[in-house]
Order: sequence, then C-alpha cells, then structure tokens
Amino acid sequence: MITLPLTPEQRTVYWTVTVHDKYGSTHRSTGLHASAVRQQYDVWHPKPATARIELTEHTLVQARAITAFEDLPGEGEAASLPDLPAGAHEVKRFFRFTLAHEDGSLTGFGPAVLRTGDDVRHFYNWTVSTQDHAQVVHVDLSALRVLDITLTHLTREIQPADLPDDFTASLMGQLETEGLCWVPDHTRRGTYLRVRLAGGSQITISDAAANGREADSQRAAGDVGGWLAVWGAGNDVLAEVYRSRRGMTRAADTVALTNAVLKCAREHGGGPILRDKPRQPHA
Repeated sequence: MITLPLTPEQRTVYWTVTVHDKYGSTHRSTGLHASAVRQQYDVWHPKPATARIELTEHTLVQARAITAFEDLPGEGEAASLPDLPAGAHEVKRFFRFTLAHEDGSLTGFGPAVLRTGDDVRHFYNWTVSTQDHAQVVHVDLSALRVLDITLTHLTREIQPADLPDDFTASLMGQLETEGLCWVPDHTRRGTYLRVRLAGGSQITISDAAANGREADSQRAAGDVGGWLAVWGAGNDVLAEVYRSRRGMTRAADTVALTNAVLKCAREHGGGPILRDKPRQPHA
C-alpha cells in the first residue's frame, strides 16, 4: 500500500461555457480546461446568432479533519451541514476511514463516501467481524481513523480576461502535486495565489509587469508579463521569494517561479499536512 501525505484541504477548479442564442436555445460545455474555454468563447462570440455567453468558474474545496466515533452523528441522524459560505453553490458532508502509519501520515481505506454516522459504524463493525476471513483486506484496527469531510462547491461568473493562462494553470497543478494548499484571492488588482505553509506563514504570488513591479490591471493578450512572489505571515512581508527579470519567456519565467516557491516551501516546513492524532476512532 502506497502512503501519501494527506492535505487538510484540496481544491479542484474547472470552468463551464453557456451560450444563449437569439432563438432561445442554450449550448453548455462543462469541465473544460481554461485554454478550451477560451477556444469555445472565440468560436461562439463572433457568430451572429449568439445573444449572450456566460463563463462560470467552479471551485470544489474538500476540507478534511480527523474525528472520533463519539463525535459522529447519532443513530438515525443525518450529518449536519455548515452554513453556506459566500459564493458557495452547494455544501456536502460525508465520512471515510483512513489508516494511520508510524510516521503520522494517513492513507484512505474502505468506501470513499460514508454518508452518515450509521454508515461509518456499520462499515467498522463489518471490518471487525470479517478480519478472520481469508478473502478480505486485513488491517490493524487500532490504526483506523475517521475523516470528517466537507465538500464545498463555489461558483463565480467571470470574463475571458479572468481565465488563467496555460502557464498559470501549470503552476497551480504543480503546487497541488507537491501537496501545497493554494487559495485564490480575487481583488480589483487581479487574482493572487496564497500558498499556505505548515508553520502558518504563506507565499503570495501575483502577476507583475515586465519591469518587475506589481501589475495594476489584467495582463493584455500576448503580453509576456511576469511574476512576483513574497513570503510572509499575516499582513507582514518577510522576504521576497521571486521577481521576474526582463527578457524571459513566460514558460521559463513560470518554471523559475515554481522552483523558487517550492524551495521556499521546503525551507519553511512544506505545506500543511493532515497527520494522525492519538485519539482512536472506536471507544
């Protein structure tokens, strides 16, 4: 069994294109990459029959925490849901089991979704009762933990200029691969990526103009642009992590930024990791 770090929060971003024509029909494309969204927009926008195009950004945020059996919903009770955050379309809550390893890391075990406390208890009791069978996965029952998972679906209407370019999408994908939690911060001056680190500090990544100054507006199409990344805690900037230099291509610039961010993250403990707690899942 492969053991991987488990982050307390995981994000998935995708986009949808909805085209309304002058005759009352609607065409919708779902789950597209940002570059495909731009292509769809460029195809539909000049058509005489197109009345309106809606671009929607969807963000799925999965928050995970270890819980104990006594904190699960009672018998026959549904799992209570948190309040719907601003900008959220839907919130779901469910549970699953995980195995705790000696190094404190966790690995998923059993069904991916257990909807209620009753489902959790039933699967645990079934696991206990079948440990003597030859055809089941044998586990150390004392290493089982219960994850309480909240899945929040956030949506926002965007313009084509709000779509990340392929290099920005690559950066976000690399951060996720390295187990780093990133949070977008949409402001009037553009979108910032805030990368959360283990010690409570963060790296803030923003677009920068070609001369290295922070950009005041969205980057124009075809502009090479640049990056600025700083490390800090709260509102205090403690160090500059990366600043673009003149003459670099966008691809080379993004690779250099990614390497600098990953180096800084490793120096400060990496990203937050959900680790085992001493509490047992069963009484």
